[in-house]
Amino acid sequence: MKWMGDPYRELLEEYRRQNPGSWEAYQRAKRYLPSGCTRNVLFYPPFPIYMARGEGSRIWDIDGNMRIDLNFNNTTLILGHNHPAVVEAIRRQLECGTVLGAPTELEVELAEELLRRLQGADKIRFTPSGTEAVMQAVRLARSHTGREKIAKCEGAYHGSWESVDISIAPPPMEAGLRSAPKGIPQGEGIPRCVVENTLILPFNDAEAAETLIRKNRDELAAVIVDPVQRDIPAKPEFLKALREATEDYDIPLIFDEVITFRLSPGGAQRLYGVEPDITTLGKIIGGGLPIGAYAFKESLSKPLEIPEAPFPEMGHPRIGFSGTFNAHPLSMAAGIATLRELRPGVYERLDRIGEAIRGGIRDLLDEAGITAQVVGMGSLFQIIWTREPVWDYRSAAAGDAGLAHCFSIALMNRGVYLRAHPNVSAATSEDDVKAALDAMRAALSDLRPLIELRAPHLLERG
Repeated sequence: MKWMGDPYRELLEEYRRQNPGSWEAYQRAKRYLPSGCTRNVLFYPPFPIYMARGEGSRIWDIDGNMRIDLNFNNTTLILGHNHPAVVEAIRRQLECGTVLGAPTELEVELAEELLRRLQGADKIRFTPSGTEAVMQAVRLARSHTGREKIAKCEGAYHGSWESVDISIAPPPMEAGLRSAPKGIPQGEGIPRCVVENTLILPFNDAEAAETLIRKNRDELAAVIVDPVQRDIPAKPEFLKALREATEDYDIPLIFDEVITFRLSPGGAQRLYGVEPDITTLGKIIGGGLPIGAYAFKESLSKPLEIPEAPFPEMGHPRIGFSGTFNAHPLSMAAGIATLRELRPGVYERLDRIGEAIRGGIRDLLDEAGITAQVVGMGSLFQIIWTREPVWDYRSAAAGDAGLAHCFSIALMNRGVYLRAHPNVSAATSEDDVKAALDAMRAALSDLRPLIELRAPHLLERG
C-alpha cells in the first residue's frame, strides 16, 4: 500500500485511544487464530473492533462505544439488529429444540414463501451458507448438462470455494484483455485444472461476454453472475444478453442473489425482468442466522431426486448432497419471520433511505471539492475513490483502496461503522442518515491532508 503519511498516523492514534479493549481482544485472538480471525473480511489494520451487541440500527463494542451501523453483517440484517419478531420466532423454536435430526414443517413453509417470490423457480434446497448454495448449484448444472466448465465475471465473489475463487481481485496488469480476461487464482491451493475449467467474462460488456459464451458453448455447464456486482448494478442489456446466449445453447444461467435478494420482494431478477434457471440465496433469508439456498426450475431437478424404492439402498440420486445443518430449524424460523416483515412498503422505504444516503454523499463530495464515484442500487451504496466512471471490475479497481480504508477508520472514530458492502436496513432512520452524513462531512475534512499527500488528483476540478 502506498505510504499514507502523518495524517494516517493521527487517524490510527485516535482509533487506538477509543478501542483499547478491542486491541487486547485482538492480541488474545492472535494466540489461537491465524491473524486473529476466522473470517478474512472482518480483519483490517491496525486491528478490528470487537462488538458486544446490536439493537436496531446501532451496535456497541466491548469498550462501550456506540456506532450507527452501515454494514449489518455485510447486508445480512435487513431488519436491523435484534428485531423483535425475529427474536420471538427464534425463542419459540428454541423451546422446541435446536436441531431435531428430521425434516420440520418450517423448512416447507420457508420454501413455499421463497418460491412464491421467485416466480421463475419451482424447487429449492437449503444449505448452511451462500458458499455451499453456489457449490451445489454449480454441481447441479454440471450434472444436468454433462459439461464441466463454468463462466463467472471478473471481480465477482461467489463464496470461498475453489471453482469460483478465481479472478475476484486480479491485478489488472496480469489479467489479460479487458474483453477476454485471464483466469487468475485468488490465492494458493487451487489446482490448475480448476482454473482451466473457469471461464472469465467481462462484467457489463454484453458483446464481449456473449462472444465468449458462444465460443465455449459446447463446454459450458453454467454461467453465474451477480445482478449487482460489488455494488455496481448490471446494465439491463448485459443481463439480457447473458440470458439469450445461455438459452440458445441450453446453458443454465445462475443469478447469485445472496446479497441482491434484498432489492425487491423477488430480488434483482424481478427488477431487471430477467429469469435465471437457478438462483442462489443467503444472508437475509435466514434472519441473521446461518443459511443458504438455491432455487431452480423443475427441468433441472432430476439429478437431486431420490428414486422411490422399498429399501433405502435401492434408491440413489445422481447427486448425493447432505449436511448436518441444512434447513436448520432456528434459521428457518428466523427466515420466515424476516420475510413476513418485508412487506412492499418496507422495500419502498429501503429504496428511499438508500437513495438519500447516496445523494447525500455525492453532495458532501461536491461540497468538499473531492471527486469520487458513488455507486449502488436500492439499499446498497459504496464510494469508490477514483475520478473515472465505474461500471466494471477494472474501473472499480482503479479506485484508491487505501483511502477507502482510511475513510472507514475516520468514520469509526466519529461513531459510524462502515465496512465492506455498506447498506441501510429497515431500522435505519432519517435521523441516522443525517447523523451519518454529518460524520462523513467531518471524516472528509479529516482525510483532506491525506488526500493531498496520496491522491491529489481527486482534488482537481474540471
